[in-house]
Amino acid sequence: MSPVTSQSSGSQPSFSQQEIDERILLDWGARIGIAARREYVKPAQLENLIASLDSVSGREALLATAAFALRQVKRGGIGQTTANLIRQALLDLYERKGADKDHARKMLGFAKWVFEADIQYRDRPENLTLHQLLKQLGQQKTG
Repeated sequence: MSPVTSQSSGSQPSFSQQEIDERILLDWGARIGIAARREYVKPAQLENLIASLDSVSGREALLATAAFALRQVKRGGIGQTTANLIRQALLDLYERKGADKDHARKMLGFAKWVFEADIQYRDRPENLTLHQLLKQLGQQKTG
């Protein structure tokens, strides 16, 4: 799987060109999607999270979106586990050089895909990887 790199509006790489491995985005997306499904989050809430990335410019949008997720717990829109995973994921991305809003948007998009797949996963999602999830689903179908 090829890593994702951050690009500015021109053809030059952004200020801090460390490659972000897409597996990180996929794994956080799997965790968040499973938690959101388990906590009966409404699909519109996931869209709102993605849209909230545009409320602040620059990389600080990741922090603002993490705060928005925590706010939504108090308003009843998102469950506590889902919000905690979103907060952890966005902090993880924020602390990685080269990660930006596009990476966060992609990760939340993956979360939405997993959520929409309506996967029934019994274990705790906190350490789940997409690979583990897909492997377990394959075993359930054949076992």
